[in-house]
Amino acid sequence: MHRVQLNSLELKLELSLKSPLLIKSGGISPNPSLPDMQFVRTFISGKGETVYIPGSSLKGVIRSYVEKVLRTLSETHNKETLKWACNLFEKDKACVSKIKDDANPSEVYRDSCRACKIFGNTKLKGRISILDSYPNGEVKTEIRHGVAISRLTHAVAQGPFDMEVAVSGSFKTKFILTNFESWIIGLFTIALRNINEGMVKVGFGKNRGFGEVEAKVQKATFNFAGDTPKNEIWGIGKMSSEKSLNDYGLKKDDFFGVNIESKEEFKDILGVKRIYDFEGWEAIGKASINYLREALK
Repeated sequence: MHRVQLNSLELKLELSLKSPLLIKSGGISPNPSLPDMQFVRTFISGKGETVYIPGSSLKGVIRSYVEKVLRTLSETHNKETLKWACNLFEKDKACVSKIKDDANPSEVYRDSCRACKIFGNTKLKGRISILDSYPNGEVKTEIRHGVAISRLTHAVAQGPFDMEVAVSGSFKTKFILTNFESWIIGLFTIALRNINEGMVKVGFGKNRGFGEVEAKVQKATFNFAGDTPKNEIWGIGKMSSEKSLNDYGLKKDDFFGVNIESKEEFKDILGVKRIYDFEGWEAIGKASINYLREALK
């Protein structure tokens, strides 16, 4: 399926801090002024060293929450849980343990759970790419102090420690989804909504109240192979041949309608590009959740 690109979605987001945030660095900086737990840093051309949020940190949080949503939906709709979100940490319950080593790409996709169809596994490339988040202007950091308490003795386990947290500012990033089925957009809408409501947090210290952010979609860009209707969002099932529908286990009614027009539209030999602003994405998000609800029946 990755040999062709039938559709894609690029979301440009701004992540604004609503509470202190700490993405811990895995190494020790040569800078002696930095604390025990320091915010991960990178070098940006023209700006020097700066804090940032690795794409893997966001992707891990979102995957974990999407899997939780899928398992919840499978329970409430009397579906087989492992077909919705397998257990990667139990060998006999993971998708990869049930897929033959010599299986062709269509069999791998068809036999993978919904979570693996989005994020991938060791035999299937994921549909979603989440880029690193870099500061959008100045991000202010400060040092917080703490003491570790032993759960056994209820006394101090070790000496005091300090940690560097970001307390104000925002970051910019991109989510890129390729060759998606329409129900996937509904799941990401739910994930972003719960991030904004504080139900899904990022980074270290979630039980301390750290990691609450607001994820605002500033621009959504859809690309479709061919000229699709302006008031519809097409998934790959709607754009595939009968053979592909059968081979990959797709549905022909893989689309949903929207009641808002794009701000910009471009057409070329490959197809059509439609660009939506924040209000447009909000309308698409609501429609995608309605489609997800119907697709589960």
